Amino acid sequence: MRSMRFEARAALAIGILLPVLETYRRGVGHWGVEFTTMFEDYLAGSLLLAAGWAAFRRWSSQAALLLMAWAWVTSLMSISVVDQIEVTIRGVELEPAEHRRTCRQVVVVRHQRHGAITVVSSGTWRGDA
Repeated sequence: MRSMRFEARAALAIGILLPVLETYRRGVGHWGVEFTTMFEDYLAGSLLLAAGWAAFRRWSSQAALLLMAWAWVTSLMSISVVDQIEVTIRGVELEPAEHRRTCRQVVVVRHQRHGAITVVSSGTWRGDA
């Protein structure tokens, strides 16, 4: 297997795990309840897989695709965190497992911080991939 940078390997791993774990967490039946939310997760996973594949194949567009895919996922996570904070402040719960909310927020914020540091320090944003 070719040597790949961290952000490309992570794109492949998260591209698979994001839709699979979200489907496991919410259940397949959630497609009928909130199609848009589930579709966004699958779209994000697809973008990450496409960007990871481009990096594996060493396409000239790999840096731009990785940046676009990670930016999309980071924006989804940011929107999710802000929404969860708002729901917590208002005291309205729309999803099951309230006790997991705080833990999930911490994980998402740490993921965003680590992702931003990785992209900036790796030079991917400049096209140095």
